[in-house]
Amino acid sequence: MDLKEHLISHGYDQIDILLIDEEQNQSTVANLSLHKITDLEYKLYLEPESLKYELNNDHPHFIAEQKDNGKAKQVKGYILEW
Repeated sequence: MDLKEHLISHGYDQIDILLIDEEQNQSTVANLSLHKITDLEYKLYLEPESLKYELNNDHPHFIAEQKDNGKAKQVKGYILEW
């Protein structure tokens, strides 16, 4: 199951994702409609094999390696539902 399928199976549809990297840099990917996205990992530059899910706690998020400009870094993606 990929990231999109995990999120949909936990009841998410319209979300924002707050990404925080290991240097505490933050960025938000806003207004994602999961049913319209084909490849969420590609859109967020994530390595699919590195994904770890923490969707059943008070602050649902995932942890993954993100490749940006050829450099890999670990990011946490917090799911913001609206």
